[in-house]
Amino acid sequence: MEVEYIGEHLFWGQAGHLFTALSFAAALIAAVAYFKAFYSGEAEKQSWIKLGRTAFLTHTAAVLGIITVLFIILFNHYFEFQYVWQHSNTDMPMRYILSCFWEGQEGSFLLWTFWNAILSVILMRSARNWEASTMAIVSLVQVFLASMLLGIYFAGYKIGSDPFILLREHPDFMNLPFVKSATYLSNLDGRGLNPLLQNYWMTIHPPTLFLGFSATLFPFAYALSGVWTGQYREWIKPALPWTFFGISILGTGILMGGAWAYEALSFGGFWAWDPVENASLVPWLTLVAGGHIMLINKNKGDSLVTAFFMVFITFILILYSTFLTRSGVLGETSVHAFTDLGMSGQLLLYLMFFIWLPSVLAIGSKIKKRYWFVFSVAFTVFSFIFFNKLLIAAFLLAAVIISLVSLNKRTTQKGEEEHGTSREFWMFVGSLVLLVSAFQITFSTSTPVINKMLSGGLSSFFKSVHEFWNADIFAKMAEAKLAAPADPIGHYNSWQLPFAIIVALLMAVGQFLSYGKTSVPKFFSRMALSFFLAVVTTIIAGLLLEISSSLYLLMMFSASLAVFANTHYWLRILKGKLPKAGASIAHVGFGLVLVGALISAGKKEFISKNNTAVNLGEDFPREENILLSINDTVPMGQYLVAYRGDSTQGIHIYYNIDYYTKNSDGGLQKEFRLSPLVQLNPRMGNVAEPATKHYLGRDIFTHVTYAPLEKKKSSGDGWKESNDFKMRVGDTVFTSNSLVILEGINKDIDRTQYAQLQANDIAVGAVLRVMSIDGKSREITPVYVIRNNTVFSIDATDQKNGVQAGFFHIDPSAETFSIRLREKEDPDKEFIILKAIIFPGINILWIGSILMAIGTMLAVFARIRRKSKLVINES
Repeated sequence: MEVEYIGEHLFWGQAGHLFTALSFAAALIAAVAYFKAFYSGEAEKQSWIKLGRTAFLTHTAAVLGIITVLFIILFNHYFEFQYVWQHSNTDMPMRYILSCFWEGQEGSFLLWTFWNAILSVILMRSARNWEASTMAIVSLVQVFLASMLLGIYFAGYKIGSDPFILLREHPDFMNLPFVKSATYLSNLDGRGLNPLLQNYWMTIHPPTLFLGFSATLFPFAYALSGVWTGQYREWIKPALPWTFFGISILGTGILMGGAWAYEALSFGGFWAWDPVENASLVPWLTLVAGGHIMLINKNKGDSLVTAFFMVFITFILILYSTFLTRSGVLGETSVHAFTDLGMSGQLLLYLMFFIWLPSVLAIGSKIKKRYWFVFSVAFTVFSFIFFNKLLIAAFLLAAVIISLVSLNKRTTQKGEEEHGTSREFWMFVGSLVLLVSAFQITFSTSTPVINKMLSGGLSSFFKSVHEFWNADIFAKMAEAKLAAPADPIGHYNSWQLPFAIIVALLMAVGQFLSYGKTSVPKFFSRMALSFFLAVVTTIIAGLLLEISSSLYLLMMFSASLAVFANTHYWLRILKGKLPKAGASIAHVGFGLVLVGALISAGKKEFISKNNTAVNLGEDFPREENILLSINDTVPMGQYLVAYRGDSTQGIHIYYNIDYYTKNSDGGLQKEFRLSPLVQLNPRMGNVAEPATKHYLGRDIFTHVTYAPLEKKKSSGDGWKESNDFKMRVGDTVFTSNSLVILEGINKDIDRTQYAQLQANDIAVGAVLRVMSIDGKSREITPVYVIRNNTVFSIDATDQKNGVQAGFFHIDPSAETFSIRLREKEDPDKEFIILKAIIFPGINILWIGSILMAIGTMLAVFARIRRKSKLVINES
């Protein structure tokens, strides 16, 4: 008998499915129509373009429909839909609904599709003669993205993940008893939003970042169109504004992510070289390199193949980062990565297709495109069926190399070699440095992928060779794996610091160089003042900040030189004209980012040092953590601090800490209060969020590393309710006013001290060290007793510290001992453990970030204005 469910809103699910299907179908029709328009004669071309436009606008409207439906079901908490249940609940503030929208894979793919659609409508109106070829490629990308939301099965393979699937129809829930009830919605609440995402930065960072991802598609589309149409140089001009728009937006999105990490996460910094952070940084590096190579070609006609490669690899790296973060392969190495929803094969196909497509179009006339197409498809299918993905990757790599060689032969022009003092020569060098930097980050980030490949096809290959040759070296190679960096931040910093120094130096000198050849005396005369100021700045900074590392000093010099030189160029050479100053301002911003990063990260100071006799354990290093007892005032850095208790607001517990300085009379003067918080989330785990005091020259960053989260109720006998702990020898647990350490197990206790024991009892004692916050300690030994078939505990009490301990279970296999602790009711003995860091010069970094974004957007507007003037002149 079919259950008639009460309270479900099925209409919205049906509407969502309709819009999803329409989005996919319309994108497919648009792709076909634009491809037909490209290959049709003038008589038919316009009709195909008209169909393509109509279909794409329909696709855009359908995408807006999907978004509208998804927001409606999220706003109204329709928990019958699995996506709503998974990513929201009724306790969550409504201001975070936007974060719920793109927390899941489906929502983030939809956000990406939306930005592609909006930018593509702009492209349709501005591409003119490039419309058919560029929109064919863009529509094809939209087909792949739209398929990510289908959630259907085809030939036994699942295509996409449906954001409108009902909870009771989801594979994880369909067989659970509660969804068999007609009224299962009556008391149902959602799982909730990840607590890390309940921050205002996460309402603006993801859409900005995905807008940057989308922007990389359009230089790719123009470049691919240039190869496709044989207009190998003409694509550069229309692609340049899109390229620098992508540089600006993607860079801004990355920096917003750093701001979110700094304000919301508790690791104490703005960049941790997390794999997902790296996955967004690498395409930006190659896009910056590509943009500068395109400028070289625009002005001198050189480095065309490199420009093609940089633009292609940027888009491919966007797809690769999507595969990394959404296939589940980074699940153990990144806190940002999505779990696999069964789309890893689809994502890999998406990536491989857009590696293969440029290769097909770039092979040239030596191999007919139709034969190349048939061969490559056949090879790919054969590899999937009979071998593995490693063969496909090798084939695609060979195809890329062949296509670049072929493209190079068709685009190379004989001319003079670049002079060593020319601007284009050093711009090219800088772009190659960015490419090498991107390669290093990609290689280290891809360790899980490489290990997966090594344990797959390569491992089987080496095992087969070992069996044939019986050589031990091949057996070792079959078991080989790359080790992930033990210290990721140190690993990446050691590699990237020299690259940053080189790039900053090139940014400093680049604009003073001329295309073709530079007058060396003139160059040095223009650079002299900036060089002098950079040297003076480096000496002063080195002395004041006590910088001893030669690399750090060199970075300070190169970054300062970039700031002074580009400021000088703007004010003296460009006469302070803002519309032309985009590059200079962006370069100044980059230099300030490097200076701010060097000072704030390199000279950060932990002021929360534990100077008491209390050992807080290895999880709370003495040099970074301080214990604060309620209402006690203790020194911390240049301040005196006092913990004034906590307050609860909804799911947040705020820990109020007052900061004092001594006035001229020796009394205490309150400077400010910080209230770091813990966000309670029983399902996903509690999350500590920092509180920061901002000054012009420094920030004081604080977060709670330990605090008692639950207020125990009174048991009526002057003691709080008990807590149970499973402990191993050496473990430490906290009460509200002391530390309890399990020092050992005593199998030979002094029975004369325990009157309750009988002759035949089996008794074992747990030796506990109870240490108060003033460093004084006492030893107590609760006893675990077995009498006949009965087990009980003889409790031990430390009256001075107000701790009572019981010993009630032993697990020999896990080597754990169950200890029950109770505390006396004494609100004056509560404490927390705090970490506090001073970040000097952090605002230099944020100012630099803003200037980078402003400068790049000024460059975009300048190129749009030039393009508009050209269009007016042509008409």
